[in-house]
Amino acid sequence: MPAATEFSADFSAALEDLLSWARRLAPPGDLSLASTTLLARLARDGGSGVSALAAAEGVSQPAMSQMVARLERDGLVARTAHPQDGRALVVVLTDAGRELVGARRAARAAALADLLDASPVGDAEALAAATPALLRLAQAATSRRRELAHA
Repeated sequence: MPAATEFSADFSAALEDLLSWARRLAPPGDLSLASTTLLARLARDGGSGVSALAAAEGVSQPAMSQMVARLERDGLVARTAHPQDGRALVVVLTDAGRELVGARRAARAAALADLLDASPVGDAEALAAATPALLRLAQAATSRRRELAHA
């Protein structure tokens, strides 16, 4: 197996290309990348306060407040009482927000399936075999990001 530094540049470039491709799948006039990233975070991690979301996304608290207000106006998120501290509010996905995240993921999965169907023999199997390692890598990245946000 090659050392991580031997393939990380190519792997990084491939990830950048795939992420760019996936972003372009969004319908024109759809939500911004920042908004869709926030919705995906809420779907993955659950509700959170505006300040914590701002820190996690690397934006100012006022910018996050504005984004949450737009998403709330659009019916995609709601502010609810914090389960342990009723004085505080947490931002959570609404049913419409969950449906939107699910629909976007399904559209990307279908488009990716089309790419895999057209790929050389064995590539789909190799990627399927690598998926558990990719999921662990994504979890490590999330953990690292959280550590840096709390440092």
